This record gives sequence, structure tokens and C-alpha cells, in this order.
Amino acid sequence: MRSLQDEEAPTAAGAVAEPGAGPMPTERSGVGTASLRWKPSVDRTGVCALLAYLRTCVRREGVHHHPVREDHLGTDVCACLPAGPEPLFSGSAETLSTGPDTFRVVRRAQSYGQSLRYGYPLVLIGEGEDRAALPLLTVDVQSTDDPGSAVRSATPGARVRAVGPPDLNAALLARIGLTDPDDLFELRARLRGGGPRDARRPAAVGDLAAKIRALLAHLEIERVDDLVPGATRGCPRGSATGAHNVAVLFRAGPEEHPADHGCGPGGVTGLLDDLDHTDEHGLDPERVGGTALEALVGPPATENGRTVGGDIVPVSAAPLRQDQYDLVSSAMREQLTVALAPPGTGDDTAVDTLVRTAVTHGQRVLVCAHTDAELDRLLRRAETDTDHPVVRVGRSAHRGAEAGLLTRLLAENRGPRSTPARGEAATCWGTLTTQWERVRRAWNAMDTMASGGHELARLAEERARHVERGWDPDTLFTPERGGPDHWLDRVRRARGGGLRSRRHRALIRRELGVRTDPESLARLRELALLESRWRAAVDRRTRCAPLGELTTDLAEAVDQHRRAGQDCLTTVAEARLRRGRSAVENRLETLNWYRGDDRPGLSTLMDTLPAWACRTDHVRSLPLRAGLFDLVVVLGAERTRVCEAVPALYRAARAVVLGDPAHPGPHTALEPEEERRALTASGVSGDRLDEHGLRYGEGSALTAAAKAAPPPVWLTEQWDAPPHLARIASRHCYGGRLHARTVPEPARGPSYEWREAPGTCEAAPGASYVNREEAYRAAVVVSELDADLPPGESIAVVAPTQPQTVLLRRLLLRRPARREIRVGGPDLLTEHDADVTVLSPVLAEDAPSAAERRVRRMTHLWSAVLTRTRRRLVVVGDRRHWSVGDGPLSELAGGRGTPVVPDTAVAVLAQALRAAGTRVSLCQEADDRCADLVVRFGARRLRLLLDREPDGAALRHLMARGEHLNRTSGDPVVVVPAWRCIADRRGLVAEILSAH
Repeated sequence: MRSLQDEEAPTAAGAVAEPGAGPMPTERSGVGTASLRWKPSVDRTGVCALLAYLRTCVRREGVHHHPVREDHLGTDVCACLPAGPEPLFSGSAETLSTGPDTFRVVRRAQSYGQSLRYGYPLVLIGEGEDRAALPLLTVDVQSTDDPGSAVRSATPGARVRAVGPPDLNAALLARIGLTDPDDLFELRARLRGGGPRDARRPAAVGDLAAKIRALLAHLEIERVDDLVPGATRGCPRGSATGAHNVAVLFRAGPEEHPADHGCGPGGVTGLLDDLDHTDEHGLDPERVGGTALEALVGPPATENGRTVGGDIVPVSAAPLRQDQYDLVSSAMREQLTVALAPPGTGDDTAVDTLVRTAVTHGQRVLVCAHTDAELDRLLRRAETDTDHPVVRVGRSAHRGAEAGLLTRLLAENRGPRSTPARGEAATCWGTLTTQWERVRRAWNAMDTMASGGHELARLAEERARHVERGWDPDTLFTPERGGPDHWLDRVRRARGGGLRSRRHRALIRRELGVRTDPESLARLRELALLESRWRAAVDRRTRCAPLGELTTDLAEAVDQHRRAGQDCLTTVAEARLRRGRSAVENRLETLNWYRGDDRPGLSTLMDTLPAWACRTDHVRSLPLRAGLFDLVVVLGAERTRVCEAVPALYRAARAVVLGDPAHPGPHTALEPEEERRALTASGVSGDRLDEHGLRYGEGSALTAAAKAAPPPVWLTEQWDAPPHLARIASRHCYGGRLHARTVPEPARGPSYEWREAPGTCEAAPGASYVNREEAYRAAVVVSELDADLPPGESIAVVAPTQPQTVLLRRLLLRRPARREIRVGGPDLLTEHDADVTVLSPVLAEDAPSAAERRVRRMTHLWSAVLTRTRRRLVVVGDRRHWSVGDGPLSELAGGRGTPVVPDTAVAVLAQALRAAGTRVSLCQEADDRCADLVVRFGARRLRLLLDREPDGAALRHLMARGEHLNRTSGDPVVVVPAWRCIADRRGLVAEILSAH
């Protein structure tokens, strides 16, 4: 592939600022200049109130989602009530009496500080270790005796009463996939509607039996018994899955005073321990200053923009993009950095580079992820590099993996090694810095070339318009008459007053032949300004090195920089391991023999192995020390609550909070009244929480950090999804910031297709909807795809509402399949992408307006299916209905897309080529598989790509696209500067015809 440049004379690329790198450090160094915003200005009282508020909300959320296993039945965790009339939900009684089988539950709940709950009917669900016993309806209850007399209230015969309204069991709803807050709100409203509203019987439900049957039908839960509230059973009938006519009393929520303060990762107890500022095992508000948590809870930043400092030299195992480097540079300087990373934009590469860079600079780093899948991707990268070990902690199952890693490191580094000379380490670091300077120079040169060419294309069109009106700058501004700057000064003087202005106007009339009325002088001034900018831009562009040379130099610099970084990392890791071999041996002995707290030996080990990883809810497995890590990276922050991120930020001197801005945030089962009680009890101001984005259940750690941090860093280059789908996602979900970079593969077929399925959108119990005809058609389409796709390609089926996913899952279970087919809602694709995604959008003609509003506003649904589909999106729905309106699916249904309107450069070049006797075909659609122009002359055929890119990243992608077109089509591909199509069409046509 060739690139036709403006001139062939190469010149040096633009310079880059000197990097602030010195000799390679081998100790913790705290690289990065502290910002002026890093000041200990945290209000201790406010932090304590915030922590108390978060603890209250976390505890209450734990009550709502408390799991009860089937083997807990008949224990002090959960007891079945004796057979007889159901008292509380039916309203037949104000209280219920505890018998010998239930008083233990009451006693343990009071001893452990847990909530006491009553539920009916009991539902057995799940398989194997996942088997659970969860009642459908729940209500909080408490003893009617003196609460200060724990002994009297915990004896057989004590009575308990309901202390709140009836509720649906959020733990059961989550098990079946119903987590949408709209559904939960509507189901609660219907459950409580029509009740007796008796203050003495607050849990009473009107028409109880009918409402229970309707709820079970909606949730697709079978009834094992006839559900008769007037005659409940004393225990379940066998272990059949489904609803049993049984009432239970159980304790829920975390223990108030756990027996020990071990690591206890996972669950709610560890999080509550970290958030408890009143206990020595909790975080200390006095030490929040100087940690990344300070930025979240302290006053807003007082500086605009980012910290100004020297260039950070990164260490990367893969080619690093400019937007990824912006993230690395900010993370190494700023106290808190927010990175907005839509799916497929290379956040895993950026995080891996962050870890390598921090480790090479002698810093400790912790990566926290919302899910195990995100951590697995990071660890798979580290497993291939013995000099980049990442220690994973958390569950007890990870102890064995950690022990295996330490054993391997000791075996591979057995025996003494000679310490490398300081000069050798300095040489290694100098090579890394030199190669990074080459990368930066190439980036800057390509940015200059691209921006200059983009400006020239715009100026060339303006010049062409002036020429059409009879004002040709090449004729007016000649070497003999003078350049545009000379005549710009003449015009300024001619527009003044007095005799001198007359002389200048006469000079303009005589030498340029231009009239000197005010309108003509204004037009001449405009043309002179335009021509001055044009000539300066041409001079800058033609002084750039040839594009091919820049591309080759950048590729070589990136490769050399990657190798130098690996050498630096190896040198640092070997030196650390030599010094800390005893720490590794001590930790290994602890793992092999000590079965208590996992923390012994961790602090010294962190100086030897500074890279660590865990799930966000497993941070408790690491020592609770302010600023324990130089850098903490929080992945999946859009699905992480603020309270879950607080312990990680407390352990960080600097932090990066990274997530997808299209996601609405995690759901909560808390009711508004419960959250208001938490505010009142803690004494925190709701307005202050809203200002900082710290309200529980609203937003996420990502949205809260975005309010506290400097302007976010965007990762904008999408490399996984088909370009057409990525562009639609960019327009409708990310404000046009996303740039499609995936190399198209024509052999894999179209990126999307529509299967017509007109149906009826029906209301389902709750606030949800279902389209049965569409679901049946989608099941057939999935079966066809399963039969046609090659083995190894994955299929995901996505629907926006829970009833539709339940129906689809049931229909597909009846059909044999060659592969696993995943079915779910908008979050299905969060952890795992799919080669082919089948979307059932539910809406159809005459759909209720509430359904229209709810489904069309699901930005995270459209983002997921458009950016996490690797090969093809298949939509099964009512195309006529979706083609009306706005939104990503409407764009697909209407086939509107982005029409290709040939710009001036394309039209002028095509006309000039045809005049030269060639046949020219223009691209009719925005498809990266096509060239802008296909030129045929004789037996030869050329494909032309016009360079109108605004920056270096887009220019590099254009070159990669040309190389791909060259390989797949077999035709020569030529990159043509768009501005030359207008300004130098004759010379350009001659070069094109002689290019091959």
C-alpha cells in the first residue's frame, strides 16, 4: 500500500517534552508530583456520619438479600412454624407465638444483633450447593416483651409481632433474575394495595391467596402444595422445587458482633468491619487525609484540569494507544482518576500497563474487580510473564494458588545471582526512556500531519468557493504582486480615512484589478486571511516526514519500547526477589501451616511482590492500613456501590476508578423510607450526599468518583464490535466519542440482520411486559443459528424484561442445542461477550406508552448488544414499529445509518479521474470494507482511501484499514490526502495513474 504525500522531502518529526525519568528505581518511590489539591482537608465528623449511614444501608441491604439454604431449615437459622392458620399476612392475628422449634431463632437473632423475619409461603429453589429455602413474602418482626429482657423474650411461648409492611423477598427475586427497580416498585405497590391498613396488623395483605398465586405464576414458580393461608403445613412436603404451604421464622442480615475479625472476605460482614470507624478493626477517619478516599469525601477539587508534570514513561507488554497512555499518565500523578471505558476499548491492556508501570517504578499496586471474570482476564495476561506475578487473594480457595505461585518463584530463582551493576540498570532505564521519546515524537508528528491535513481540507473547500465566485488567490497573490500578508496590510490601510487610504485603494485597483468599495475590500481581506492560513498550513504539512516513514518508525519504536520495558521489569523483579526471598519463604510457611487469619507475612511480602488482585468485596483479606498501596485500580466501578469502593480507596494513595458510563448503576432493594431512616440515624445531610454522589442505591462508585475527580479520561477506540454497530453505539450511547477500529471481515457476513416477528406487547404482573409471539419466533431463530454456526462460536439471547427472558429460557430448554446458549437481560453480556447476539426487544404495534418509555431508555441494553457482539446481531421483532422514532434500534430497523454523501474532495477527484479516461465507482455506504473510490483503467484497478482524519490515532487506523483492504481484495490501495483532491487535482491524478 502506498500513501501519496504532499512532498517527498522528509523532515524531522515534532519534538516532545523531556520526560521526567531518572535512574530506574528499585524501591517504593511514590512517582508522580503531588497535586495542590492533595491537602488534608477532610471533615472527620462528616466522614464518621457518612460511614455510619453507609453501614446502616449495607446492613439493611444484607437483611433484604439474606440467603437461607435448605439445610438451614429446622436449625437456629430458620424454623418452620407449626401447622395452622397463617397469622400475620392474612391478618387473622396480631402476633404469633414461638414454640420450642422457633425460640432458638429468636434468641440467636437477639444475641447476634440480626433482624428477625417472618415469611410465607416457603419456596425451595436451586440445585446442589446452590439449593435455597426462601419465603416469597417477608416482614420484619420483633418480640412483644420488654426488649431489654433478652432472656424473657427468647423463651418458648414468647410472642412476636410485625413491625413493618409486607414485602417481597429480594433474595428470591434476585435468584430468578428479577432485579429491575421498576418491577420491584410495582410488585410492592400491588402487594400492599387493598390491605386493611390496620396499625395493629401492619403486615396484613388483602386477598392474600389470590395475590400469592398471581405472584408465583408471574415468577414462574410451581406450587407444590395448595396454598391455603388458613391451613399451613408444619414442614415442607419433601424437597420438591417450588412453593410449599409453610410459614417460617428466620434471622437475617450480618452478625452485629462476629466472633473474630479475621479476613472474612466476601459477604457483608467484612465490608461492615471495614466501615466501622468506632472499632479498632475499622478504618480510621483521622487517616483518610492523603488517601484516595480523601478525594471522594473531601471538598471538591479547586484546580481545573490535571496536574502538570514531567512525562511518565510507561511499561507495556502490548502496543499502547494514546488514550490508554493518557490514563496511565493521570493514574501515576493524580490522587483520583476516573476512566470512562466503553466495552471493547482496551481497558484490560490499560490496566495491565498500569500494573507494570507502577511495579517498575517501585510501587505497590492492587487491582480490584467487581467480578471474577474481570480478574481472570488480568491474571491470564500475568501468567504468561514470570517477571510480572500478580498475587490473587480473597477466598480460601486462592490460598492454594498463592502457595503454588510462591513455590514456583522460589524454584525459578534458586541460588544466588550476581547483583547487576548500577550502570547496567541505568542503561536499561535509559533505553526505555529513549524508545519512549521515539514513540512520543512519532505520535506528535502523526498528530501534526493529521490535524494539518484536516485543516487543509477545510481551507481547500473555502478556497474553491472563492474561486467559483471569481476570486482566485493564486492569480491575485503572486510573487510579483506580493503575498497575502502584504495585501492584508494594504487592505487595512485602505479601509482607513485620509489621503493615505486613497493612495492604497488606488494601488489595489491598479495592481490587483479589484474594486475598492467596502464590500470588495471586505472580501479581499477575507481572501487574504484565508490564503495566509492556507499557505502556512501547506508549509507545515509539507515539512512533515512521509506518512509511510512515520508509520514504520512508530512500529519500530513501539516494539523497541516494549522490549526495553520488559528488560526493566525483569531487572526490578529479580532484585526484589533476591532481597525478599525470606519474606516469600515465611509467607509460604504461613499458608502451609497457619489456618487462621491469612494476613501474617503479607506486609513484608508486598515489598517483594508488589502486584496484588482481588474482588472488590474481598478487600478485607488485605490489611486495613491507610495508603497501604501506592495505586489501587477499581474495575467494574459502574456496577459497584460507593460503600464497596470506600475500603479500597482508603488503602490507596492514588486510585483509578474505571467503568462503562452507559450503565445505570447497581440496583438496591432498600425502600425510600428505609434510606431516610438511615440518614436520620447517622446525622448526615442528604443534600451533601447528593452533591458528592454518595447516596446509597443511586448511581455507582463511578458516578461518585466522577464528581470528585478531575475531568475523566475517555478510552475511545473500540476494537471488538463490528464497525457499523460500534458507530451506532457511539452516536446513541456515548455522545459520539467512540471510534470504531475493528478491522472488518467480509467473509463473516453482515454485522446485523432483522428477523420479522410482529406480535403483541402484553403487560405482565409488576411493571413488566412480555411478547409471546416474538419469543416463539426468537426460539426458532436461535435453533437455526445453533445449527448453522461453526463449533466454538457462542450465542447469547437478550431481552429487556424479566418475563420475556423467563419465557425464552423455558422455550429454549425444550429444544436440543449443540452449544451452551445463554439467556438473560441487559447485564447478560457484562462478563462474557458473544459471537452472535439474538435480541428480542419486546415492543410492537400498540405497545403501552409505559413500555415504550421503559424499554427505549435502556441505554445499557443497547450499549451491551452493540459493543459486546463480536460477529453479528440478530434482532427478532416488529421492524415496522421500531423503524419509527429515534434510538439505535430504530436506526437499524429503518436502515438509516449514516448516509454517505460524497464530499467536495471525493466529487472533484472522481470528476478529474473520469476526465483522465478511467472508470470510477464511489462508495455508497459507510462500511469499512469499502474504499472511498475504486478506479479502473485498462486491466488495472486501484482502491483509494481519502485521508481526512482529524488526529494521529485515526490516521493510523486509516493506514491499518488500507493494509487490510490490500490483503483481502488483492487490489493496490492508495491513501490520498483529501486537500490535494481540490488544490492539486491534476498532479494528484497523474500520481494515482502512475502509482502501480
